[in-house]
Amino acid sequence: MDATIILVGTELLNGMTVDTNSIYIAEELNKYGIEIKHKLVVGDNIKDIVEAIQYGNLRSDLIILSGGLGPTMDDLTKLAISEFLNLDLVVDKEDYIDLKEKYDFYNLILEDKNLREAEKPCGSQTIINDVGMCKGIYIDKIAAFPGVPRELYNLFPKFLKLLASEKKLEENIYIKDILVWGIPESVLETKVIHLFKLKGIHYEFLVKDYGIIIRLQTISTNKLIVDKITTSLYEVLGENIIGEDNERLETSIYNYLKDKRYQISLAESCTGGMIASKFIEVDGISSVFKEGIVCYSNESKQVRLGVHKETLDLHGAVSYETCNEMLDGLTTDVKIAVTGIAGPNGGTEEKPVGTVYIGTVVGEKKYIKKHFFNGNREKIRRNTMMRAMFEVLKILKG
Repeated sequence: MDATIILVGTELLNGMTVDTNSIYIAEELNKYGIEIKHKLVVGDNIKDIVEAIQYGNLRSDLIILSGGLGPTMDDLTKLAISEFLNLDLVVDKEDYIDLKEKYDFYNLILEDKNLREAEKPCGSQTIINDVGMCKGIYIDKIAAFPGVPRELYNLFPKFLKLLASEKKLEENIYIKDILVWGIPESVLETKVIHLFKLKGIHYEFLVKDYGIIIRLQTISTNKLIVDKITTSLYEVLGENIIGEDNERLETSIYNYLKDKRYQISLAESCTGGMIASKFIEVDGISSVFKEGIVCYSNESKQVRLGVHKETLDLHGAVSYETCNEMLDGLTTDVKIAVTGIAGPNGGTEEKPVGTVYIGTVVGEKKYIKKHFFNGNREKIRRNTMMRAMFEVLKILKG
């Protein structure tokens, strides 16, 4: 079985919104062995949406649309589906009652235009939206969902359950993700390419801002083979593997901290709280995370962390000595301190933009390293965050 994904929204064409929905949809469909044959992006234009549906209808067993289900004039997806199928748009009584209850709950006025959220092509099945107003719809081989990611994530699993029952599909696809950091993609491929010679196991590299995913995909009966390849990947890549499947650097560190009953604290200068923000995304982090101090100014470094004025005057804020005293100002078992020049200004010949000192402490072990990161301000800050967390994880792993 194969599918075409159609993303609806002029904001996706003009760059105002970045598409993440198609990635999620594709990954979920792949679990059932449904291959994505085509992905189309169209603006809020009825003619273009109908033509995209026609294109998918001729080439795929399933058409998935995302976006254009709201109550405004430019929400045209349901109208396009109705036009393609030559069906009337109707207001479903049960959908209307549910919509009215939601508006009442939020003390909102249900205007006439909002009735469009309860419309659907005649004969469509409704997919309940627990986190928003617009429901999903499914008719023939066409399914449509809101473009808001949070709502899509709520609706799509319900649709897959319905589709699996209707088409007798089984979730027999086995996917194993190995997350790697600290190795360029080209070097990574050279290191591991010899492990991917077996037929029936598809692999790919997915470059993310949190690392590179090595994805192994096959049928469930090949799980043991994939497990053996995974073991070999650990032997080749070692400490550069920072997690599996849904694990990320921050979750891996959290699990080690929890197991060792350690607490962590942070002193951030150039990252300005990015490391703390990343940790706080983890559910349960409060049990191990004591504090994050954003000590951007020299005064803050002195007052909050006890960095000596003489150290700052003699060596500067971006130095081994300052990073060391920033670490000493923290009181937990595990510590991270970062200070650097993120640019685009502030660099010198001695300390160019991208110069960063990263200090880490785990128990009695203290390490301070000087790094040079290339790129713009955002990239330098992100690389600093990732490198700092990576260094801590390495020490926690032993």
